[in-house]
This record gives sequence, structure tokens and C-alpha cells, in this order.
Amino acid sequence: MLTNVSIQDVWDDIRPAIEDIRSKMPWTDWRPEDIYSSCSKGESAIFCEEGVPPGESFFIAKISQSGKDKILFIWIAWSPKEEGATLAQEAIETLAINNGCNAVEFVTHSERLVQYASQFGYSKVMYEVRKDIDLPVMPLPEDAPEEVPA
Repeated sequence: MLTNVSIQDVWDDIRPAIEDIRSKMPWTDWRPEDIYSSCSKGESAIFCEEGVPPGESFFIAKISQSGKDKILFIWIAWSPKEEGATLAQEAIETLAINNGCNAVEFVTHSERLVQYASQFGYSKVMYEVRKDIDLPVMPLPEDAPEEVPA
């Protein structure tokens, strides 16, 4: 069973997982502190599995409105166990229904997770396309600094 918990009570346990997820999704526009702030203000909620240490299994959700859709957005989900998504799936759908949401969404860097989620009725709605460009190496003038700040 999943329980809504206070971010202040579990932050030290879950922050490493949040930082790990963020490091794998460099396009994100949020920082771990944004999650803490959103949960502490009641704009988002964190759910942990009862009887399991918070750093081992949790998800953070928020509700958003997009046109006529009310969406339960899974901002962060963490479970190193293969069955973690399966265990949380029913609770997530129940949470969505109880809050009048007609959709559940999440963003991931993992094609494997997208394929796994398809068995629960999720479908991919967008693609990120990227091409890395090899820049030509240009000699620097002799008086140029060795490092250029980013």
C-alpha cells in the first residue's frame, strides 16, 4: 500500500535517487530543490510504499490541467526493483481516479520503461530527436585563455 508522506520526513533518503534521475535527463528544467519546494507547499505529493524505506521506493505526483484534460503527472518515480512499476501502477490509477484525472503521464529517458509501461495501456506521445555535431577544431590564438567558461 502506498502512503502520502511529508517531504521533510523523507528528503534525506530520497534526494540521492532524485539526483540520479535528473542526471539521466539533462534536458529537464527542474532542480531537486524545486521538488522539495513543490511538495512542501502542497503543489505535489510524495508517496512511499508502507514498510519499505523511503529511499527504496517512492513517486512524486502533481495534478495539471491541459485543455479539457486533468492529468496526474508522475514527476519522479523510483524503485530499483523490477516489480516496482507493477506494484505502484494500481495505486497510481486509483489516485488519478480519486482526483478526477482522465490521464496519467510521465517523462522518461528509458525506452525500456516505455515498452514496459505499454502493458498497462501507456503509449508514447512524443519523441526527442537529436544529432550530435562534431565541431571542427580551430587553433586558438596564442594569447587566448586555455579554458573557456560554459
